[in-house]
Amino acid sequence: MKRPLTIAAVQLPSVNSGRSNAARQRVNFQTAETALKEAGTRGANISCLGETFNMVGIEKTAKNVPPLVRDTRAETLKRFAPIARRHKMAIIAPITALIDDLVRNVAVVIDEKGKYAGQYFKVHCIENEKAYGVVPGDEWPVFDVAGAKIGIQICHDNSFPESARCLTLNGAEVIFWPHLMSGWGGEFMDILLRAPAIHNGIHHVPVCYGCAPDVSWMPGMLLGRSSIIGPDATILADIGRHAGIALTTIDLGAPRIAEMFTRPGSWVWKPDMLNDRRPDTYAPFTRETKRLKPIPAAKKKKR
Repeated sequence: MKRPLTIAAVQLPSVNSGRSNAARQRVNFQTAETALKEAGTRGANISCLGETFNMVGIEKTAKNVPPLVRDTRAETLKRFAPIARRHKMAIIAPITALIDDLVRNVAVVIDEKGKYAGQYFKVHCIENEKAYGVVPGDEWPVFDVAGAKIGIQICHDNSFPESARCLTLNGAEVIFWPHLMSGWGGEFMDILLRAPAIHNGIHHVPVCYGCAPDVSWMPGMLLGRSSIIGPDATILADIGRHAGIALTTIDLGAPRIAEMFTRPGSWVWKPDMLNDRRPDTYAPFTRETKRLKPIPAAKKKKR
């Protein structure tokens, strides 16, 4: 039975013209609202923004972040719930927010009726986030919205294949990956985009930020490439390097990857990403690892 789902990966611009941090956050919300309304008008059933969209263009410190994001979650729900309700479109809004007096990198989920559906706290935080007080999460929730079971991993989470696997085991059919990865081109980033899909037999939706229309992308800038990727790692939609919306309709009722490689009348290997697992052999995954010392920077030669 067909289960169509129209997905929008909303790639906002990576620049902000606000003169103060508060002004920049207001601009970020306005930009996101406009883009989400466009996605809804184009028929999206579910739309996702990039990681911590409210903080684009804002320098983050332990001093300025908490007061700036004190009301961010409430503001997100206030602004985006009416858009979700009007367009019958679920929304994933990744933000930095103060929740229960803790700074969090969190994705807020609003369902297609405009109701709060839950939130996901980023599990794998990087050093600069810890420096301004971000507290990591420790769960892999799956949300049932817009007729689909969805999971979310944020930025560095995708460096660990266990993240997408946990979400898949918890029932996710589509995994969204809002992130702030810089793009160095070549195969490395292409593999990061596709690997979770083919390893887990799910649809993977990376969402980043794009260049302004008059700027040419260069290696080292934010990756862009917001896209929708099928379970066989086929890129179904890719917005490229500039701001815009990658949008396509997938069929969640279509065969998962375990069935895709079968040809009538012939023997073909059928990878079953879940049932072929051997959890009894995976004990090393749960062991504590010794923290590696960082590689020291090369010393400059004296002239």
